[in-house]
Amino acid sequence: MIELELLGLHPDGNQLSLNDATGNRYLLPITDSLRAALRKDTTVAPTPDDDLKPMSPREIQAHIRAGMSVAQVSEIATVPASQITVFAHPIFAEREYTASRARNFRQSADAGSMTIEELVVSRLVPRGVSANEISWDATRETGGPWILSASYTIADTDHQAAWIINTRSQSVEATNDEAIWLTETQIPAPTSPWRPLNTPEVSPEMTPENVAEKAPSRVTAIDAQPASAGTPSIDDMLASLDSQRGKTRRMPGEDFFDGAHPATSDTDSIRDATVVELPTRPRPEPEPDESAATPPTADTAEGNTLPLGKEAIKRTPKRAQKRRNRPAMPSWDEIVFGAPKD
Repeated sequence: MIELELLGLHPDGNQLSLNDATGNRYLLPITDSLRAALRKDTTVAPTPDDDLKPMSPREIQAHIRAGMSVAQVSEIATVPASQITVFAHPIFAEREYTASRARNFRQSADAGSMTIEELVVSRLVPRGVSANEISWDATRETGGPWILSASYTIADTDHQAAWIINTRSQSVEATNDEAIWLTETQIPAPTSPWRPLNTPEVSPEMTPENVAEKAPSRVTAIDAQPASAGTPSIDDMLASLDSQRGKTRRMPGEDFFDGAHPATSDTDSIRDATVVELPTRPRPEPEPDESAATPPTADTAEGNTLPLGKEAIKRTPKRAQKRRNRPAMPSWDEIVFGAPKD
């Protein structure tokens, strides 16, 4: 069987030019049967553009949040890069904020412990990597947690450490060997002069014996100080609280201290107070009519207390008799007509 290769359409347009392996040429006329056979057997291959559909803004932002660049998303989304930048800008800001926040998480709950960034820099500085050469980023796949990453280069080799971010506990968890070495292993001695702020410098030659030798001198220095020197006064504590709250406390004047012994007085020369008996005032004598009706002490009792029980009933006629002795008020008829009303 001779295998033929299609060379193309003959110049007359009604025949196909074929060629065999030895170079001989053949002509095949184009008939209806040939056309029908070609239509049944030939399948139209789908073009790559048919499978690509434009992405929604949410899908574009999901790819950017996962760590893809604008150029990479533009290639798979058939969308110009200028349009993707509009949706990618807030996601880049979100990634930067998350990475900055996670870098300030503290690896330990102890006071004065290092942050994640300070701990990573302290490990990489001895290897010739400065803090400015470390690239921090935060990414998140759809439905997954945020991942903090630190990229750096050591001896022309790229390295990347990754941690899982836990925003509730404000902690990170290493996910690869680089991250474990940076934040979850101990360094035997600090060989780098760099240390984070608010961290005391530890000398390599310090041993437990040296610490024990220096401890008594420190205690002696503390004991030599007066007890009041290390204890803040109440005024100092109040002033510190007021300064934190932004308030100003008014100091009391000299008249505020009205105690028995002023601050400037000598307590030895002060004598106890003595009680002086004041002369009694003579009580005014009651009127003759009142003294005859009631005893002298009755008026005083009536002016201060209310009569109760039978005493109140007995005293009621006397008070009515006193009212009869008083001149009566003239009525309206007496005032107008000058005579009492019948």
